[in-house]
Amino acid sequence: MATFQGDLPDLTQPDLAQTKPPKGNGLASVYIETYGCQMNVYDSQAINGLLEDAGFDIVQHDLEADVILLNTCSVRDLAEHKIFSRVGDLRHRRTKTELPQPVIGVCGCMAERMGKDLRKGQRRVDLVVGVDNYDTLPDLLGKLTAKTISPHAHDERTVTGHRSDAHYVAPPSLYPVNNSHLVTIHKGCDYKCTYCIVPYTRGPQSEKSPEAIVAEIAGIVAGGGTEVTLLGQNVTAYNWQQDMDFAKLIEEVAEIDGLERIRFLTGHPTDMHPHLMDTIGRLDKVCPWLHVPVQSGSDRVLRRMKRLYNSTGYLEMVEYAHKVIPDVTFSTDFIVGFPGETEADFQDTLEMARKVKYDQAFCFKYSERPGVPAAKLDDDVPDEEKKRRLAELLAVQEETWNAAATACVGQVWTGVVEGPARHQDQRDKGPSWRLRTANNRKIIVHGGDFEVGAEFTARINGYKNTSFLGEIQD
Repeated sequence: MATFQGDLPDLTQPDLAQTKPPKGNGLASVYIETYGCQMNVYDSQAINGLLEDAGFDIVQHDLEADVILLNTCSVRDLAEHKIFSRVGDLRHRRTKTELPQPVIGVCGCMAERMGKDLRKGQRRVDLVVGVDNYDTLPDLLGKLTAKTISPHAHDERTVTGHRSDAHYVAPPSLYPVNNSHLVTIHKGCDYKCTYCIVPYTRGPQSEKSPEAIVAEIAGIVAGGGTEVTLLGQNVTAYNWQQDMDFAKLIEEVAEIDGLERIRFLTGHPTDMHPHLMDTIGRLDKVCPWLHVPVQSGSDRVLRRMKRLYNSTGYLEMVEYAHKVIPDVTFSTDFIVGFPGETEADFQDTLEMARKVKYDQAFCFKYSERPGVPAAKLDDDVPDEEKKRRLAELLAVQEETWNAAATACVGQVWTGVVEGPARHQDQRDKGPSWRLRTANNRKIIVHGGDFEVGAEFTARINGYKNTSFLGEIQD
């Protein structure tokens, strides 16, 4: 299984391809490639577990596989274009290396949105399975690799539609991801922001039971895990049978012996109630990092987006969090160029970024998605203007971040080792390692032979981009 991050291992050379050819005996070998959010990462792990339990062999490179599953995202148009391009690339790699063509399947949000249309055209795929039907994969892949399903059987090769009973559990043996075990607590979304495709691809909100969540996390801890990240489209909207909200859920999770840290995302501003923030501040195990997308600083645009809050309410939430949650940090999402957004609206967004001083801001140009309410609006902000606004917002975010990061130099923080740093650019000081603080700040340190999960204190000496540079303290 791989998480797609742009560049994949180059196995197109004939000598490498011949080293590990597709097995072609017994049950099929399967390669899973993941695009998009952490919910998709978790789903891919669940798919991995379902297929391994059924006897399939999960492999690490596409040229080893009889079956390639692409777990996809539909949030932006660009994400879908990447999948079409990837399908063509996968077919070409097999032709170039003179290997048999694999069965290619599309799973996830793109499968749910496009359905049988993915079975058409030059870059059509062999199988389409939506987000609530992964339990059908073992049987379908068995039939497809045995060639007992006709290539023209579109209905049999396309399984979509939402089911409230479909809550998958990823095996703890596949963890952790950056030292934190992902756990979904619900799926879908009921808010239906006018720009968002997620309620249509993921379906209505449906909770996993608290008993199932606690049992899953207890299994993770029994296997040696110490940290979990609770996931949901709007994780803070969790509400089990009108009896347990998110605050009460994290109280129960925090009682699990051996669990040291609880993270969560994504939160919705509407659900960041004072009693939830009080609970986060009171529980030592809950990490003081809130990813709460604001999307826009303009009340007029927020109404058009149907975000259910205004800028004043959002800022009051931020202010209260700072009062009751020690060392709290914020990250967010912004959309620029939403239909009807004026220059004055955009300036309100810049002002929001300056006031909150986000640790991270994920900023995007508005991208129209088919079938959502905003698609009926006139996309009247020219693309060049969207690009300008995006660049200006990124510049403001960098400015505020640099000021905040500079003020942190000289402080001593505690962080947990996640693994080797991506860039080993100071080899004279020994290997570089990445630590993460409870409030989600990354620290790069050098030297030593550290164990993933170990906790250290580090003095902050500087920063580069969004990572701090530190020195381990004795």
